[in-house]
Amino acid sequence: MELMETIRGRRAVRHYAAVPVERAELLALLDAAVQAPSAINRQSWAFAVIEDQAMLQRYSEEIKPLVLAALSGSTLPAEFGETLADPAYHIFHHAPALIVIYAKSGDDFASVDCCLAAQNLMLAAHSRGLGTCWIGLAHGWLNQDSIKDELGVPRDWAAVAPIIVGHPRGPTPPTSRRPPEIVCWK
Repeated sequence: MELMETIRGRRAVRHYAAVPVERAELLALLDAAVQAPSAINRQSWAFAVIEDQAMLQRYSEEIKPLVLAALSGSTLPAEFGETLADPAYHIFHHAPALIVIYAKSGDDFASVDCCLAAQNLMLAAHSRGLGTCWIGLAHGWLNQDSIKDELGVPRDWAAVAPIIVGHPRGPTPPTSRRPPEIVCWK
């Protein structure tokens, strides 16, 4: 797939086929992620891969009440509360895998480096016919010490990019994009 076609075609996928992603495919995505640039080549990222569907279901059930409680005063639309309150709603959209990219240091650039790795991962997934979606609702929950302990993640690492991965159940239509807002060009 040509690069600009990949960039323009990547979507946030929220509907997945109940088909596992091959381990070799997940490893290829992680390899793409670590090809990202990083400040001073520190490569301050690490990855957790969760394929256990019972664990993802439990995590979804534990995350929803926390997000609902934090909704008041947030920038999320009020109707999103109805979605979260629905017992059938799954935070991870029943994707077969969740890859969490962790910043291994607290330096100013580690989280930016993780975001660059995340973009590589998502573009590589799309180029391989897989779908992804960054699950921002899971950040705070994944950064709890008890969850880090359960996953074997050092407590001083920070979850930056929780990304679900799977085979899309169908096409995801594009969303409109605004043209670049150029505030200065001298």
